[in-house]
Amino acid sequence: MPIKIEVKMDSESMAEFMIYHIYTGTSGILALVLGFLNVGFTISFVMRGNYLLAGVFLIFVAVILFLFPRFIKKSVTKQMENSKLTNPVIYEFDENGVRTKAEDDEEGKFLAWSGFKKAISRKRIVILYDTQKRAVILPIEQMGEDYAAVTDLIAAKMPASAVRIRRGDGKK
Repeated sequence: MPIKIEVKMDSESMAEFMIYHIYTGTSGILALVLGFLNVGFTISFVMRGNYLLAGVFLIFVAVILFLFPRFIKKSVTKQMENSKLTNPVIYEFDENGVRTKAEDDEEGKFLAWSGFKKAISRKRIVILYDTQKRAVILPIEQMGEDYAAVTDLIAAKMPASAVRIRRGDGKK
């Protein structure tokens, strides 16, 4: 029996996806390394008594590790206000794959389970990546009671090495 979920993308879920997507990529990892390197420089300059340079590097730490993620969230929120991503989308999960049907799309699109390469859960979202690096973003809050059934189906139909979904009931 297919599992139907209607999703209306919200800015919090999209911001979480964007932060995950950016900070797991090369530029995001480089930014994190640079941020923690600046933490080391700050500590080093404080230990040497050079408080002016410590302050400069502390500002770099604040910008890289705290202001960039806030800027990303703010940009996503502003973009979501004028986006068609806020239109509801119906996802239908079954044994064969996932059918996606948007409000303005009569026929919808279907992708077999073999077309997905990775499934990840974050604090508020489940992300399914297809082989073309497109993402299906499912806010956990909007999945409601169907969350366990959907994650079980994903885990059953995708290779175990491709599924990194944690469930609230302790199952992986």
